[in-house]
Amino acid sequence: MTEIDPNRTLASLVEESPTCARVFESLGLDYCCGGDQTLATACEEGGLAVDDVCDRLAEDRDQSDGDAADYEWDNLEDLADHVVDAHHDYLREELPKLEDIVKTVADVHGEDHPELRDVETEYRELVAEMREHIDEEEEELFPVVGKLDRGERLSVEEVERLREAIRTFEEDHTATADRLERIAELTDGYAVPEDACPSYRSMLERLERLERDTHMHVHKENNVLFDRVDERLAAASVES
Repeated sequence: MTEIDPNRTLASLVEESPTCARVFESLGLDYCCGGDQTLATACEEGGLAVDDVCDRLAEDRDQSDGDAADYEWDNLEDLADHVVDAHHDYLREELPKLEDIVKTVADVHGEDHPELRDVETEYRELVAEMREHIDEEEEELFPVVGKLDRGERLSVEEVERLREAIRTFEEDHTATADRLERIAELTDGYAVPEDACPSYRSMLERLERLERDTHMHVHKENNVLFDRVDERLAAASVES
């Protein structure tokens, strides 16, 4: 069985084997915004037995043959393109469709489940924030990342703008994670009530999928892309 080092960070484990994210999701371990924590620390804070978690990770990795990522971690431009294709495009298609379902379910079931009105409010705010966020990343951040990846010289202004953008986007990611966590709490962890209709069930399933996809999305940016950008900036040619 694969040996799992509990002193490695959650982010590095997912980076090496993305299937580790499934185990972390099921245990409520934050590998995206909290990915710099070691597995041992995360387990201690979460009241989990680290040896048991290591065994689960090892078993899952062995069964999946350590599924490799479907993109190159070190090629920044390819990784940015992958984020757009795998996550931004999904959000642009899913967010408005799910918004309609959330509103419909709240209208139909809101009297018996008043928390659905809060879900609707949280989700509406989430949609607005995520749409603005992904547009800004593609228009302001990723083009400069591509320039950096190609080894082109960056101006001092571009370097500062890139560093500031990363700080801002990391803050946005934390706010997004908090809002998704709030939605999960309001729905009791996406639990399906006895009187749920097919649309209600679909809403819960899709909200849960959105949360999991966003966790992986943020992991790829915070713990991989942004870290690699910082490393490249340290060695980049800068125009005075």
